[in-house]
Amino acid sequence: MTRGRAGFTFIELIVVAVVGSLILFAALQVLITNRRTFTAQSATISGQQSTRMAVEVLFAELREVSAGGGDIISMASDEIRVRLMRKFASVCAITYSPQPLLLVFHPTPSSRKFHTGDSIFAWADNEENVETDDVWIPARVTAVDSFTTAVGLPVCPQDLAPASLLTFNGQAAAFEADSVRVGAPVRSYIEYTFGVTNLMGDPYLGRQTQSGPMVPIAGPLRTGNGLQFTYRDSLGTVTNVPTDVRQIEVTVRTGSRVLNSLGQMVSDSVTVWIHSRN
Repeated sequence: MTRGRAGFTFIELIVVAVVGSLILFAALQVLITNRRTFTAQSATISGQQSTRMAVEVLFAELREVSAGGGDIISMASDEIRVRLMRKFASVCAITYSPQPLLLVFHPTPSSRKFHTGDSIFAWADNEENVETDDVWIPARVTAVDSFTTAVGLPVCPQDLAPASLLTFNGQAAAFEADSVRVGAPVRSYIEYTFGVTNLMGDPYLGRQTQSGPMVPIAGPLRTGNGLQFTYRDSLGTVTNVPTDVRQIEVTVRTGSRVLNSLGQMVSDSVTVWIHSRN
């Protein structure tokens, strides 16, 4: 028979249970705090990446816009529609007739080539010593052929880049004699709209072509004021005249449903000033 064996009293068990609960509660609070901090930091990084991506896209596209040349088609506080250059070539030779021909060479072998139906602009120098009469001639390509010497035109610098023969049937009036000269640039444009679109209930920066849907490219943005454009003239004054725009102020704001340690919504914002090409 064993005598003198002592056990825990009821009070001691209660004390151990309370102390253990406090330790577990403190550890749980630390885990919850760490998780909230990690979630808030992840949301902050994601927001910074979204604003950076949106700004980089808009900066790369809008800095090539020539407002004075008519590249801004329409503009609003949260949307802008512009004409962006997507194809470029230089004139090797030109034939003026009821069916004008432009022989052009492309800067690199990988350059986008012109296609039948493309709307192009060719630089018309007119009087060489006069700047005020220089204009971009709008025309539409009616046929495109690979260059061959059989057409009787001078040879393009084939060692530099491939050449194409562009036909503009019935557009002789647009190409006045000696207005488009050898070396003149030829450009083709596509209209794009940059604005806000919806993706799974959240606003995103979107880009839309002339006939395509608005495609999300960066976000999510803050609801209501996630994307804002301010248009200024050469003096820095706000203007609503597209041809007067010389500077576009772009503000991108991101939002998140995640709250930081202060109970505030995690967000980020960036403002850039884009000087257009004129």
